[in-house]
Amino acid sequence: MLDYIPLTAAAGKKKTTAELRALALERMRGLGYPYVASEFSPAGSKCRFDVIGLGRYTRQVRIYEVKSSRADWLADSKWERYLPFCTHFAFVAPAGAIARWELDRDIGLIEYGHPALERMLANRRFGFTVHRDDALRSSRPSRRLRDAVADEEWLALVETIAFARAARDVPDPTFSDGAGI
Repeated sequence: MLDYIPLTAAAGKKKTTAELRALALERMRGLGYPYVASEFSPAGSKCRFDVIGLGRYTRQVRIYEVKSSRADWLADSKWERYLPFCTHFAFVAPAGAIARWELDRDIGLIEYGHPALERMLANRRFGFTVHRDDALRSSRPSRRLRDAVADEEWLALVETIAFARAARDVPDPTFSDGAGI
């Protein structure tokens, strides 16, 4: 028996990870998270999240893992290690690259280039405008994995943010006068 997964036209076109990450960052900011970052690595975890949003008072953490193609999705085996660090988790991928049935029911799927977007892009010549919100469509909303992130993971996230900000606030240690003595 042949295992067949129908792909859309958008799944055949490789979208760069940077483009998808930028759209995911914009979507995360639109959800109202006060802290949003990309390429985020919590202290001592050996994980790197593509896009993360942290809630200020609720200890709610949403992570988006960006996949640029079906091959990228099939090659990834580390995403399950991210789950303890979040309350909501979703993949961002081109339409058709990941089938909904391949994911657990609590894991979300946000698709780029769904057929409605392809029609909108084709109809731009008639005066239709395409908004950035139209580019990503949640084909499966992510469900709450837990009420709040556990203490150890939460501290790793907050520690990373605090130390990153402290390092940016430190003035440049170069000297402008003399030899610096």
